Amino acid sequence: RQTTGCNQCCNSDNCNNRLCNATTPSTPLPTTSPNQVTYVRLVGGRNAYEGRVEVFHNNVWGTICDDGWSGKEAYVICNMLGYSRQVYLLLCAHGVGATKGTLFGGAPPLARIWMDEVNCTTGDETNIDQCQYNGWGVHDCSHGEDAGVICNPASSEDNIIFLVDNGILVRMDLNTHNFVPIPISDIHRPVAMDYDPTEGRIYFLDYTLKQIDSVHYSGIDVRELKQMDDNADLERIAVDPTNRILFFTDRGNDIIGSINLDGTGYKVVINTNLDEPRDIVVDPRNRNIYWTDWGSSPKIEKSSYDGSNRQTIVGSALKWPNGIALDFDENRLYFTDGGVNEISSVQLDGRNRKLIHSDPNTQFFALSIYKQYLYYTDWTTSTVMRVNKDGTGNTAIGPRSFRKLLDIRVHKYGYGLPGLTTSSPIVVDQGHIFVRLVGRGGHNEGTVQVYINGEWGAICDDSWDSKDAGVVCNMLGYPRANSVAVAESKYGTDQSVLIFLDDVNCTGSEDHIASCTRPENWGVHNCRHNEDAGVRCNFQADQLKDFILSADSLSHELYRMDVETGSYSAIPQVQLRNPIAVDYDPVQHKMYYTDVGLHVIKSTNLDGTAETFIKNLTISSIPDGMNLDVTNRLIFYSDAGSDIIAKMSMDGSNEQTIVNSNLDQPRAIALDETNRIVYWTDWGSNPKIERANYDGTGRSVIADSNLKFPNGLVYDPSTNSLFFCDAGTNMIEQINTDGSGRKTLFTDIGAHFFGVDVDSQYVYFSDWNKDGIMRIAKDGSGEAPIGPPTFGRLNGVALHHNSGQSR
Repeated sequence: RQTTGCNQCCNSDNCNNRLCNATTPSTPLPTTSPNQVTYVRLVGGRNAYEGRVEVFHNNVWGTICDDGWSGKEAYVICNMLGYSRQVYLLLCAHGVGATKGTLFGGAPPLARIWMDEVNCTTGDETNIDQCQYNGWGVHDCSHGEDAGVICNPASSEDNIIFLVDNGILVRMDLNTHNFVPIPISDIHRPVAMDYDPTEGRIYFLDYTLKQIDSVHYSGIDVRELKQMDDNADLERIAVDPTNRILFFTDRGNDIIGSINLDGTGYKVVINTNLDEPRDIVVDPRNRNIYWTDWGSSPKIEKSSYDGSNRQTIVGSALKWPNGIALDFDENRLYFTDGGVNEISSVQLDGRNRKLIHSDPNTQFFALSIYKQYLYYTDWTTSTVMRVNKDGTGNTAIGPRSFRKLLDIRVHKYGYGLPGLTTSSPIVVDQGHIFVRLVGRGGHNEGTVQVYINGEWGAICDDSWDSKDAGVVCNMLGYPRANSVAVAESKYGTDQSVLIFLDDVNCTGSEDHIASCTRPENWGVHNCRHNEDAGVRCNFQADQLKDFILSADSLSHELYRMDVETGSYSAIPQVQLRNPIAVDYDPVQHKMYYTDVGLHVIKSTNLDGTAETFIKNLTISSIPDGMNLDVTNRLIFYSDAGSDIIAKMSMDGSNEQTIVNSNLDQPRAIALDETNRIVYWTDWGSNPKIERANYDGTGRSVIADSNLKFPNGLVYDPSTNSLFFCDAGTNMIEQINTDGSGRKTLFTDIGAHFFGVDVDSQYVYFSDWNKDGIMRIAKDGSGEAPIGPPTFGRLNGVALHHNSGQSR
């Protein structure tokens, strides 16, 4: 028999806004999906919009076979998950045909295959089981044919129940209760979360890494706010989006702390008379916090944001007060107690306590309020629970398939924190939209792809002109002038990606392609990929905007990324295997790099032309580090295979070994061109950072303690100090050139730091566990990405300011 190939189609529909104008009391939300039994989820995707489709039937999850699987079926699945119906990409067993393996991975061999030959008539069905299919469990498929979807990542961020299920963030649709895990790095284990609707970020506590982190709602762009100490036992978190601050409880250190949402301003708010602090909630109107404490004297307390005016709200008839939520409409606190098995409420001053719901067979935990409903978790069940505020209508919602629901937050635009206003639910966030060039073009030409919320997509060439091309070229760091719009997939196409934009209409002055179309038009098109748009940008090296060069050893690519926009283009090379160190010569406008796979040091123009072998090393050589002295026209490099530090002229002549003793695994090189001093790291059996004069004399150790894998190193002339990163201690540090004044700027237990560079404001670095280039302020605060997290393994990074700014 044959299995279908993949195809794509697009339609349009309005979001389900039937709750937008509802008033309390409103028509009750459905307790289950329309047919009472069938739910869907996505598994195995790179973000929250894609994955293998799994169906919950008869209390068991199973897959759908891709026979007959088409756009209409994907249309129904995406709508069930609460995503826009406007566009989706159907993904069959492996994306293009009937070979073994699936794009999102096949389900385990013993997993059920519930549906086959699914045929939705119009795509307007509200549930996949309303479509025709062979019957439950009737199929002739293997898990190599599991069907999947990519839903529109430009969907409105609204009507969501956020959950933490045993260390996994989950996004459940408020109306249908279908869900998708929000995939973040496997190293993270969230234990509690809260949501900032103004910037679309989930703030969470990581139990394993002992961190306060945040992540974009799509699952991309994880940022660390604070690395806590080893004693930390982080419990719960509450975000105040209005005042841009969050509060958290730490029962390991018995503290309540706060930190600004940008990672600055960490404070211990309360550190006395706490025993087992657990949940916490904020009142931005009055700048008060409320928290539960289930220690030897269980209680609920409140204080001002600065810890003053502390008082006990509830101090009796409590055992394990767990979850707490604030009802801004009624000015009441609702709380759960897992010991006395009750949900209760009280006024904000502690008066008028009421029992809402009691069940001796439960263990109530987390709690969230939406209109007349209390959504809560119960560790004796495996699903989300809901009860009316008057205690009636207690019911389970969604599939009974969760492991241990640790936290819950309901997000509905326009409901919740008072005084918080946004123009609309988030649909398009320019801070997470980038462009790149792909296909057969060179560095400055190619098919345009746009990245939004974890997905790359194409632009249709309808109405595509030089003004549109100028905006794209400007995002890539090129001049706007003389940009050429290219049509009809001249540089090739990628059939596996979505088509995001059509009929783009730029004036030519926009700074971002997202400004050239309305948010609701993302994904609306009538195109095929033979209409993919491209550009040819005007390449002049001295007119490029500020950029970062990087080397990707897994993708076997060199990149130039615009510092301001994070958009990028590859620098094509004929021979490239395992590039590591990179640097830039602004005099000749050339990039220099080492390749440990080819055992060479090479140079190239930024457009990929004039690829030149500067130095062919021995087959045992490992040139991990390299740095240019552009003033004195010298190259310094380390060779971990030969255990040497060497220098030579920029053309590869006049090579001299300056250090060849007591080296084990030399790696990064940094230079003080003015004083003619070379610095290097060594991550061998005795890790250290050393220095010497250019001729190798005056050698001395700068640091040799608390080091494991010192990978990146850069000299900052503005502070006459060194910045370095260590993948073993998970730290980025600063130290004076004589070894004094050493201080830790940033710690991330989950990081694998490699390359580092600095300018007057920021420290830029590569982190193998975040798949991109990151940036922090020089005081260590404000971690943020530069560009999308879509790289393989970025090694060296080199920053260049064409504006003339120096380090």
